[in-house]
Amino acid sequence: MGFHPDAMTRHRWVLASAATLALAGAASAADPMPDAASDAAAAAPDETPDASAPPPVAPPPGPSSAPSSSAAAKPDKPSAPKGPFAEPATLHSAFVHVHADYPGAVLELRSYIDDSDWSAACPAPCDRLLRVEGNEARVRADGMSPSNVFRIEPGRGTANLKVVGGSARSRTIGTVGLGAGIPLALGGMALWGYGKLEDKAGLKTAGLITMGVAAVMVVGALPFLSSGSTRVKDGKGKVIASGFAPPSF
Repeated sequence: MGFHPDAMTRHRWVLASAATLALAGAASAADPMPDAASDAAAAAPDETPDASAPPPVAPPPGPSSAPSSSAAAKPDKPSAPKGPFAEPATLHSAFVHVHADYPGAVLELRSYIDDSDWSAACPAPCDRLLRVEGNEARVRADGMSPSNVFRIEPGRGTANLKVVGGSARSRTIGTVGLGAGIPLALGGMALWGYGKLEDKAGLKTAGLITMGVAAVMVVGALPFLSSGSTRVKDGKGKVIASGFAPPSF
């Protein structure tokens, strides 16, 4: 059977087209398309740090740098208390305030354990931290009768002392009057008793007169003793030391 010239041409064209498509497919398989990661890696610059380059230096904080809001909002840590009672001295000391209505009054201390002499600790008016544990106190001044001995307890707060001074001269007059009046009264009673026992009117009268004089002396001595007594009051107005120390003759 013979071939028609047109049919023959179409057959060759089909074979040529098939060969062309086969070659194109083989070329595509040999040279694949680069993916997006390869393109990005190729496009990215080389960021490997240079070992010879100096390390970066952070800029110093400027004056305008402000603390963060959390740091600003954080409350400050309470500071340690200041003043005379900020340390363990409160276990054996007290902050003492002394006021006296007598000029030149001085608070004196001495140890009742070591039996030491009196030493000036706080001239009035004064505010001072004093070691009071193991010590006893008194207040004295020139021309003022010394107060009775008292003690100040250690601890916090303020030991307020108000001193109402008494005249040493008044104390002396009152002490002499009381010292003389009491024995005189006893002598008058003895004289009156002996006169009554012996039935002697003169002795009884002398005894009564003697007792009367003694009574006047004792009663008259009481105001002098009161004005000559130095009193020490605490912050609540309570008398913590009163009376008088009899002078030595």
